[in-house]
Amino acid sequence: MIFSCEENNSYTLEGKIKQLQSRELYVVSEGSLRIDTIKAKFGFFSKTGRFSYRNTSKIAEPLLINMENGRVWVTVWVKNGEKISLSGDVNYPELILARGGEINKLLTEFKTQNLSLIKEKCELRDRLFARTENPEDLTVNNDTHLSFQIKNIDQILKTKAQNFVETNNSSIAALELIQDYILEIENASDIQPFLDILTEEVKEIPLYVKLKNLSLKDLQTKVNQSALDFKIRTTQNDIVSLDSFKDKYLILTFATSKCEFCMPDLAELNNIRKIFAEKDLAILTVSLDENKENWIDFAKQHEVTWTQAIDSVGWDSEIASLYNVLSLPCNYLIDNKGIIVGSKLQVDSIQTILTEKLNKK
Repeated sequence: MIFSCEENNSYTLEGKIKQLQSRELYVVSEGSLRIDTIKAKFGFFSKTGRFSYRNTSKIAEPLLINMENGRVWVTVWVKNGEKISLSGDVNYPELILARGGEINKLLTEFKTQNLSLIKEKCELRDRLFARTENPEDLTVNNDTHLSFQIKNIDQILKTKAQNFVETNNSSIAALELIQDYILEIENASDIQPFLDILTEEVKEIPLYVKLKNLSLKDLQTKVNQSALDFKIRTTQNDIVSLDSFKDKYLILTFATSKCEFCMPDLAELNNIRKIFAEKDLAILTVSLDENKENWIDFAKQHEVTWTQAIDSVGWDSEIASLYNVLSLPCNYLIDNKGIIVGSKLQVDSIQTILTEKLNKK
């Protein structure tokens, strides 16, 4: 999409990406939810794709460049009056650099300062992925070693990003680094101290609101927090809420019939159900199956006899969102006073806690 307007009323983006295979790129404006398709041009005997794009944005906003049929993407920040250049190798998407504008300048500065670490992480991740694609090459020790190396680099980059945010707390670039390097989705509330030090101007950016909400959701479902109330219809056509299990411990679990890791959990829950009396303990499993019959058949096969509910909207489930369910299976333990005493637990840990708590009664 090309606009014949003055430079100060639009922004321009020029791209030069090595090893690009697909000519089609998709440009997604997160602010306006606009998606444009552009085509890269290749020189003779060259896999370097060149493209250009012009559009308008009165405020600084993230622009997502989607490449290789969705396999690779990169974010740049744009604003009217800016000329932005994008360069790098499609095989190292984290090292594709954007130049132009203060936000992109700071992000590129961070990547450049940590180039060797980011490149090493990309290479280690590719090696690990290649091994999982070729089971005959798998050895547990080598895979564990690769995973450990990646985690070690992630931790180093996280520390460096934290230092960057503290130094550049008045820039939107700090928000981007919080999202890309500091945020651990299972412990999202850990980013709160870094969100708190940002200036008021940065806190007006939609990305801040998104990260703040992630942090808040995580915090609300931590141990020692009051369990969040809900209402859901069971497979027996009853409406249950948190109050339905008043004065009992409640295991609240989330699963689907297609989740292979949910199967051993159900077997363990069956054992727990036999050990602890129903007057002391209730179990509620919320299925995220969109096809109700799939869960009903699955539950019968695995002898699920406790209370079940099927939230047939899948991952759009309100209760799953309320309890910050990000992966399955997901298990919470709520005590008889409505306090979360176990958050996203392994089932064997639930039995340990119940044995300690209920045997003390």
